[in-house]
Amino acid sequence: MDLDDETLQDIEDSLVTSALQSHDWDKAVARIATATDARGVVAIPLKGRVPGLPMSASLDALADGYFRGGWSKNDYRSRGVPKLLRTGLFVDQDYATPDAMRSEPFYADYLHSHGFQWSAGLMVQAGDDAWAMMMQRTIQQGPYTLDDQIALRRLIAPLNRAAQLAHSLGEARLTGIAEALETVRSPSLLLDRTGRVLRVSSSAERLFGPDLNVRLGELVVPSDAQATARLRAHIAAALWSDPQGVSLSRAPVVVRRVAKRPLTLRAQSLRKAGLEYFDGCRAILTITDLNESGDLDADVLKTSYGLTSREAELCHTLLAGHSTGECADRLGMSIHTTRTHLKKIFVKTDTGSQTELMIVLSRHFGL
Repeated sequence: MDLDDETLQDIEDSLVTSALQSHDWDKAVARIATATDARGVVAIPLKGRVPGLPMSASLDALADGYFRGGWSKNDYRSRGVPKLLRTGLFVDQDYATPDAMRSEPFYADYLHSHGFQWSAGLMVQAGDDAWAMMMQRTIQQGPYTLDDQIALRRLIAPLNRAAQLAHSLGEARLTGIAEALETVRSPSLLLDRTGRVLRVSSSAERLFGPDLNVRLGELVVPSDAQATARLRAHIAAALWSDPQGVSLSRAPVVVRRVAKRPLTLRAQSLRKAGLEYFDGCRAILTITDLNESGDLDADVLKTSYGLTSREAELCHTLLAGHSTGECADRLGMSIHTTRTHLKKIFVKTDTGSQTELMIVLSRHFGL
């Protein structure tokens, strides 16, 4: 393995391009995998692991098992994190003996079942967030040798420069989203992958008080522990998309108030790609004040944007907090037909994503 100056520059150029255009991420990680003799590459946060990690397509099956099988909470490689934090790099040989690799379930039952065994991790810092960029090798490819590790260290600086660029661009995107939410006076909060609050719109802040508030970075219902628990479960379900089959509530959370109509809270995950993950934001939580909100009128949608009745029904169902798949089930459509309708809605409303669509629709319904 030889990471010469030309190769390193090529990798950094690819990462910079992917930071600017997320669809180029696959090319960037393919270049890293080729240069490091890896089957695939994945970025894993040291804290707050949730599905939807930036990675090579070649690791899709491995990543699916990582969460569905609960291995994200029992990753044997966590033993290498202290060295990663100290030196910026770790490999399996730093913490796992040959006997451990044969007998430990993480290796024997999980990695080996997918044909993998060996890995190397490089420290990547994005703002205050720490990640391990993991190069994953198959059983046959063998471990990263001492010479390989010396070469890998040359990759740390380019990776971190690209991550910082992605983080800065992400901060700008978050500012844009926050400003859009302020413009439409939509009470909203931006959440990170652990469910912690990143930003609060001024209209949401005005609703804070004894019924709803932020404590130690978490949105809570101070007077109702059960409502707080439901809110945590709801946010977790949005962040995880319920991959483990646990029965976390996807229904909006109702916060009851004295002498006022309730608030309804709804979290929706944000689609991410590549280095966009490094901006930290993973979900938007919107608050509906039932004292202020009007009824949802499908005719307004049809008149304002030229939507068909079916497209208006889909918007209505999305605004109710349902995923694309859930909308398909509720409306009796295939997922393919649902996505086709959604693409047409994007064109008619001049939006490019479900998040933008929700912001536009909120102008009409005060959601």
